[in-house]
Amino acid sequence: MWRRRKTRPSYQSRKLAELGMHWLERYDRGGGADNLDQAATCFELALANTPDHDPERPTRLIQLGLAYRERFGARGVLADLDRAIGFIEQAVESSPDDEQLTTALSNLGLAHRERYRHGGLGADLDRAIAYLERVLTITRAPDPDRAGILSNLGGAHLYRFETGGAAGDLDQSIRCQEQAVALTPEGHARGAVRTSNLGLAHLTRYRLAGATGDLDRAIACIGRAVAVTRDGDPALAHRLSNLGVAHRERYERHGAAPDLDRAIALLEQAGASLPDGHPDAPALASNLGRAFVERFESGGVLADLDRAIELDQQALPNVPEGHIARSTILANLGVAHQLRHRRSGALSQLDHAIGLLEEALAASPDGHFEQPIRLAELGHAHLDRFATAGALVDLQRAIVLYERALAEMPEEHAKRPGILSDLASAYVHRYERGEETTDLERAIGLLEHAVATAPEGHARRPIFLTNLSHAHLLGLDSGALPPDDRALRTLVQDVASVVGGAPQDRVWVGRSVGTLAHAMGEHATAVQVLDAAVALLPAVTARDAAWSDQEHRLGSHLGLVSEAVAAHCAVGDPTGALEVAELGRGVLLAAQLDSRTDLTDLGKALPDLATEFRRVRDELNTPTPGPTQERARAWSRHDELLLEIRRNPAFRRFLLPPRLTDLRTATADGTVVMVNSGRQRGDAILLGPGGDPLTVPLPDLVHSDVHAYGEALLEAIHETGGFAGVLRRNVLPKILGWLWDTIVEPVVRALPATGPQPRVWWLPTGLIGLFPLHAAGHPGRPGALDAVVSSYTSTLRALAHAHARPTALTRRQLVVALARTPGLHDLPGSIAEADNLHSRAPDAPLLSDEDATVGQVLAHLPESTWAHFACHAGANLSAPSEGGLRLYDGTLTIPEISRLQLADAELAYLSACSTAHRGWQHAEESIHLASAFQLAGFRHVIATLWPLADDIAATAAHAFYRALPPSPTAVDAAQALHQVAHALRDRHPTQPDLWAPLIHSGP
Repeated sequence: MWRRRKTRPSYQSRKLAELGMHWLERYDRGGGADNLDQAATCFELALANTPDHDPERPTRLIQLGLAYRERFGARGVLADLDRAIGFIEQAVESSPDDEQLTTALSNLGLAHRERYRHGGLGADLDRAIAYLERVLTITRAPDPDRAGILSNLGGAHLYRFETGGAAGDLDQSIRCQEQAVALTPEGHARGAVRTSNLGLAHLTRYRLAGATGDLDRAIACIGRAVAVTRDGDPALAHRLSNLGVAHRERYERHGAAPDLDRAIALLEQAGASLPDGHPDAPALASNLGRAFVERFESGGVLADLDRAIELDQQALPNVPEGHIARSTILANLGVAHQLRHRRSGALSQLDHAIGLLEEALAASPDGHFEQPIRLAELGHAHLDRFATAGALVDLQRAIVLYERALAEMPEEHAKRPGILSDLASAYVHRYERGEETTDLERAIGLLEHAVATAPEGHARRPIFLTNLSHAHLLGLDSGALPPDDRALRTLVQDVASVVGGAPQDRVWVGRSVGTLAHAMGEHATAVQVLDAAVALLPAVTARDAAWSDQEHRLGSHLGLVSEAVAAHCAVGDPTGALEVAELGRGVLLAAQLDSRTDLTDLGKALPDLATEFRRVRDELNTPTPGPTQERARAWSRHDELLLEIRRNPAFRRFLLPPRLTDLRTATADGTVVMVNSGRQRGDAILLGPGGDPLTVPLPDLVHSDVHAYGEALLEAIHETGGFAGVLRRNVLPKILGWLWDTIVEPVVRALPATGPQPRVWWLPTGLIGLFPLHAAGHPGRPGALDAVVSSYTSTLRALAHAHARPTALTRRQLVVALARTPGLHDLPGSIAEADNLHSRAPDAPLLSDEDATVGQVLAHLPESTWAHFACHAGANLSAPSEGGLRLYDGTLTIPEISRLQLADAELAYLSACSTAHRGWQHAEESIHLASAFQLAGFRHVIATLWPLADDIAATAAHAFYRALPPSPTAVDAAQALHQVAHALRDRHPTQPDLWAPLIHSGP
């Protein structure tokens, strides 16, 4: 600022100075930093040609200092800033009049402020404020330079507040900035700077006091500044970044996804606007990383979290020790690694996160306004480590850190409700560890305070309500602090008023409050709240997320559907129970079925819409590595087309969840039995081809028993040591007896009399899906195999879909058998399976060993109606979609199989390990090889619940095909497998691990 001055220097000095001003002006108009090199050279020569006592010497010193300060802003070399301060200090000492002194003091104040921002000392900031206040006393209104001085002084006060100054510094900053903007004429060259600075001050005050008016004013001010900042302006990147941060803050407050999308777009643009090697690039990159973390927490896409870690890891080495941005970057990286731990479970990542957060806290200047946040972030990581490893020292450390954060934080701070809730969580953990009622009382008090101070529309309010209802449930279960009806009514009203927050958080609060209502006997209220939570389940994942991302996010809600079903049963509503189970279970499978809905009827009635919808759907069904702007546009068009299609009365329910009346075809030949275990009750619901669903109470089906027997079963079937056989022979008979007594026998008694062995499709919810219901019974006594012919289905919709598919007209058999698979043990029995099948159909393709590649199998499947696989399978219980068939050159994965659309597929026999195993965390989604082959189009699938001995697998397959008639259809598949299980049980009555794992899925 103030670069021109009428003077009478020597001719050479004046011409050099004019030439220097010319280069500065070229830079201002968008020229490169090389213009600043020329300007500095000219001013150096001009100063050298100006005598010490020349009245123009202070002006030359200021000009040279200004050139170096501008060059620092362009390239970030701190030596340039030090030179600038040195030259301008000389100018202050030698300025003979107020005009020169004003210019020198202003530039000196700005230079000290910049040096503070880039690693300087607090003294730099104090000097900056002192110089600028001195300038203000010299410059009286209506001096046109007064607005610039006010803006610069306001900026200095803002920096001092951020590094330990009092709230008065922040208020003074805003007063100065407001005056500066008011004094700046429309279209003034410095208008954008002053408006942006005012916005930044409002953003800072929002962080301190939490008033959303400040946040909205920040976005408005910085947005106006960005709108008038030309491309190439060195300030553009910072303004874009500040605007992006403000939008991210507003997303964190209200949870509106457009704010987060806008934040990421602005922050990406900001990073692209900086030259390589700019000193502010690391801070801007970390701001972008923080936005990606927010998007990961919202949508669960792991690629977003990995991108955040990559940005912070690249930024950190480029920030020197002592730089003001280093603490923030360390903290952002620590939080990202903490979230990575939650996804992977690797304790080493959490340890690394804690190390980074400790370093971030140490790097935070004493009194910095974000220091309480650093304390709370570290506390949260210690609390996570306690929850993972159980060391009490981590819990105590978390409580100390949270308490200290609250003590150092103003009452009205925007983040305070969240830290109150986090501290309450720590006390809840300590209560669960030691059952001291005072800890639970303290937790409930803190949570009530958090809810009271978080206004409606606060994005994290659902989290606070979730934690509060969980604490009340603990008090109810223990009898120590049972909540009263008023507390429950208040929670229910609060849940109904929740409009902000991510769907994930809204599902959690609905589940928590609904479970509490159910436990308190308010079953109708529980139904209302739990149904609303289940309805949100399809929205908890980003639609473009990978299968592994979606299944992980959905898996975190295991148990929600079971509670909703139990609540419906408690109010005598089995129809509602079945419908809510359909809505909340198999969400990924339902989405896959939606993506291949037959459009024939739509094409006849609305041909143009059908054509466009098919085009968009095909585009979205094409796999991509992650979310893109093109796919976002395609999803937007998809939703627009859906609305347009549903305006037609004949298609009002197009791609909406089916109602129970739409699914009755699933029970055409028998009875579907849904088995459910909630915290308060167990039930079976029987749905036959006619009449209303029937609820069969299962009073002995206790939730804790389901967990205990489930753990015992998983331990037994996955044990590979020398005692595996003994363990299975001891554990499995007890489990099968328990299943008969608590579930299957009451169901058999309630079945309609339709013959000696009625047909049953088991539809287990939650962890019940781990168990072999079809094999229930006590050793030596009649059991399920003697009472019913069993099949399984993941959902009613999946069974109805299989019923609706036409049967095959020809039998084209594909046999895939691998006796040898690289890296895995041999399966000699697979040769016997392959020979047996090949002898029945010598012309059928046989892919064995090195011929059984992923490419070959995918090439042959579309031409086959029957497929038999005798090979290894991989089941990843933590990420089921990463499992698949182990072929000679790799894995044919579950997503690859599911994407197939096989027109005439009839039967797939999966003679491989655990091809129908759901896993613990993902039991509701039923993501396994059996469901994948059904999605691909196979009407019938034979699969296994756990690993089966090679010789037994071969014997079972041989007996199965022998029991089937030589027909292209497999309508007798369930009966044939039933006979096989009977025969194996007769041969191995004391070894249910050999005859219980084989199951049938299909009509």
